[in-house]
Amino acid sequence: MDTRAMTAELGTTSAQAGGFRKSLGLPDVIAQSLSVIAPAMSGAFLTYLASTKAGGATPLAYLLGTLAMLCVGATVAHFARSLSSAGSMYTYLTRGANRWIGFLGGWCYAAAFLILGGAVLCGFGFFASTLVTLVSGAEVSWAWFSLVGMVIIALMSLFNVQASTRSQLAILLLSMAALLVVSVVVIVLGSPAVSVLDHKTAVDSAGASIDFGAFWPSAAGVPWTGVLFGLSFAMLSFTGAEASAVLSEETREPRKVIPRAVIGSIVLAGLFYLVITYATAIGFGVRQAAVDWPTSVAGLAAVAPNHVFAGIVLACAALASLFCALGVHMAVSRVLFAMGRERVLPPWLGHLHPRWNTPWRAIGLDIVVWVVLAAGSLLLTSHATQVATAGGVDNATTGGVYVFTLLAGIGAPLVMFVYLLLGIAGTLQGRRTGQVGFQVVAVLAGLVGALAVFGGLYYSFVPSSPGASIPTAVAVVPWVCLLVVVVGLVIATWIRRTRPAAWADMGTVFDEV
Repeated sequence: MDTRAMTAELGTTSAQAGGFRKSLGLPDVIAQSLSVIAPAMSGAFLTYLASTKAGGATPLAYLLGTLAMLCVGATVAHFARSLSSAGSMYTYLTRGANRWIGFLGGWCYAAAFLILGGAVLCGFGFFASTLVTLVSGAEVSWAWFSLVGMVIIALMSLFNVQASTRSQLAILLLSMAALLVVSVVVIVLGSPAVSVLDHKTAVDSAGASIDFGAFWPSAAGVPWTGVLFGLSFAMLSFTGAEASAVLSEETREPRKVIPRAVIGSIVLAGLFYLVITYATAIGFGVRQAAVDWPTSVAGLAAVAPNHVFAGIVLACAALASLFCALGVHMAVSRVLFAMGRERVLPPWLGHLHPRWNTPWRAIGLDIVVWVVLAAGSLLLTSHATQVATAGGVDNATTGGVYVFTLLAGIGAPLVMFVYLLLGIAGTLQGRRTGQVGFQVVAVLAGLVGALAVFGGLYYSFVPSSPGASIPTAVAVVPWVCLLVVVVGLVIATWIRRTRPAAWADMGTVFDEV
């Protein structure tokens, strides 16, 4: 395959044809994976979404999520050893399966990351606003912090990708270390005598630092379906481990570096999550966590021994969410660039800036979509609904919590669906190349992807308890996801019929060994 000729024909450039600069090494791509995973943010607060059904067994959901994501990561690693493309999942699915699955997977992956980026940016606004209130007592709307964060992200992603990745890595390591310290303190202190929320309800196993009920649903007072729901959000907490693959065309020795970054980031984040979720379960009391954890968005901050430790958690989560939004932004802009480069999305997306060598048009589109998603989410729902979703809290952070919860809930099943498609593509590619190990991990990746989709959508149809209503933010999730899939299929059909050359060229711009 002559990728130089192909990219010249497409009016853009590939890594081999002098487009992206190969300036990144292992620390940079690990930073990309970990920044999108955002262990400090997810460990401190995204665990709240898993806990709404998994309760005190959330650590079990994260343990299962780690094992599941290792299967997904191994599948990505196998693809990354032979394919080097900014399109990452889009290219893997197209080459491994077919153009239909490739386009649909790339479309859903881009949509999911656009949605999740908006969620995390609003999360940054919520965390920053809460921190300011904790420190000064003043209430400042989350929207102002999100706006400032959006400007910072736009500037960092546009001008110097290496400076961005190195900044990400430094902040990540600092925030993860700080949260581990807080977690150890919480575990050593043990479970409280009474609920940390109502300060009245007696807690089982008060003072206990070791409680294996966190790894068995019945002992934690929750059903297995709750753990499966938690599994979906646990896997979402790892989403981004594969995001380093979007930097393949900007990385030196990508076939060695990308697989190491993917697997290494999953192992590191998995160990971190186990400590954080276990500490939070102990901080609430494992059985009491089924009641208290889902009603406390603050997660680890809520069980911190004092305001100083709570402030540390909030500061770490705020920084991590900002850099998570940056990492998601970098990932989705490159997927959009790759699909535009191959003309299955508007060709104007497939151009690099002549001076900065960044996909500046895709970057701009992503920023616009974030604004539309946040504004639309707030304008299309009542304030009462927003307050209810935020756990009954009505203050300067309510809108941020609502948008974060809604968009994260929509993005999770979409990403899991892409992992399901990845498993199919990997199975076919492994069979085609005779790689038995590839086939095994790909089949497992497809199975856990399907299981996570089921878990993520289950409570959109079944109330969490008999007679309870299903919150609007949860009920709309499957229908929004279905709309994304249907629109993707319609666009794919249109491209195949009206632009056969572009359809035939899908997945053709990459390095192959």
